[in-house]
Amino acid sequence: MVSRALLAALLPAAAALSLTEMSPIKAAMLARAWQTDQSELDQKVGRTDGGYIGVMRFGDDLERRTACASALDLWVKTSLALAAAEKGGRAGPRTTCCYAALGGVGPNTLSMVKKAQDEWTLNFLFSNPNERDRDAIAAAEAETLAALAREAGDAPLKLLGSVEKTLVSRPAVGEDGGVVVT
Repeated sequence: MVSRALLAALLPAAAALSLTEMSPIKAAMLARAWQTDQSELDQKVGRTDGGYIGVMRFGDDLERRTACASALDLWVKTSLALAAAEKGGRAGPRTTCCYAALGGVGPNTLSMVKKAQDEWTLNFLFSNPNERDRDAIAAAEAETLAALAREAGDAPLKLLGSVEKTLVSRPAVGEDGGVVVT
């Protein structure tokens, strides 16, 4: 099996993508803004099946976006807890990190990973909720996963179980349980 470092070196680097580590408080503020955008985009005024006029949620991607809304709420809570731990001096070296991927092939993304020497675990990966094109979202997810795999080096990048519900694409997983980036 090809080592992660070699795989990451062979991957074409997206010149425009900037994977930036963010402080937890900044990540929480950005996620809150995305929560507001998402709630506004998922609703419209219309006539319900019963003939009443009201606010309705819509779209063929509704199940995934609903999972994203729940996970985004958890992201904010987790980021704020990390920020409070850092501010209170109770945090050691940062092992749970927030990243923003900006300027890539599609919408901007937010990701949160837990870093360990032997593996990285992807806790969250979201694309900007203003983007509705599933192909663009899938491309942004793939680009972000590739950048995170490069950042992880030899450590496999594994997905937390709940992450797949929020992704448009289904990443391939290798024998070691890590994401295989193509």
